[in-house]
Amino acid sequence: MILTAAMAVPPLAAAPVETLAPGTLSVCMFATFPPFVGKSDAGVWEGWDVDYLKTFAAAQGLRFQPVEVADFDGLWTRPGADACDIAASGIADLTARRQATGAAGVWSDHYYFVLRAFGVRKADAGKLTRAADLAGRTIMVIAGSTADVDARSRIAHDQIANVTIIGTSDDVENARRVRDGAEGEGPFAFGSGLGTVQYLSKKMGLVPVWSHCMMTPDGKVRNEPFSFIVRAKSTGVAEALNAFIAATPYGAGRGTEGCPGEGG
Repeated sequence: MILTAAMAVPPLAAAPVETLAPGTLSVCMFATFPPFVGKSDAGVWEGWDVDYLKTFAAAQGLRFQPVEVADFDGLWTRPGADACDIAASGIADLTARRQATGAAGVWSDHYYFVLRAFGVRKADAGKLTRAADLAGRTIMVIAGSTADVDARSRIAHDQIANVTIIGTSDDVENARRVRDGAEGEGPFAFGSGLGTVQYLSKKMGLVPVWSHCMMTPDGKVRNEPFSFIVRAKSTGVAEALNAFIAATPYGAGRGTEGCPGEGG
């Protein structure tokens, strides 16, 4: 994916940064969350987060080094465990995640706001407009993601019966399983961020439905900002990254900060 011309920025004037490996910015990423992070058929890392952080690394005079992680859940703790300098892959800023990283990880300023959505087969396009429509259905999400949190929170809050949630580590495979299913067989929908649902639906002939903000386990509905998580011991990186975010537009824009009307 190619960034817009607005992202061609000169190196930022900032104090030198200190990374895990001199001259290298290592970034932990989850490979199946397009269009934020993914891999081409040739195995090349691509996506909005990838492009953005490559530009940041270049602005700091650093070599961009991907570090692949197998599971999304807990990705935000990897920098604090000295696995990389930054964690990225559309990571929502949640209180529980900040508690998990503790002082070892620094959350960046917000760079994007995402909505939740589901992808369904064309024949089911009018059958999911609210949480109650999930009754008796099977849905797929990435385990530990905000799609997972949102679905479980809404099902519990509205006391919706007989919903099966299958948690995986691959949004691409989730979309494929929905596509290849049939009425009464296989999963009804996959849940993810709106951008991901739109991207995968276009590729696989599905339909994005029910755009909404996430619900947290306390029953509150809130917007969902994305942050990068920086290894606290990578001196100067968090400060430089926040300056970069303030000065450099994200390739996909800022997303949607407001919440559409809630249908229950």
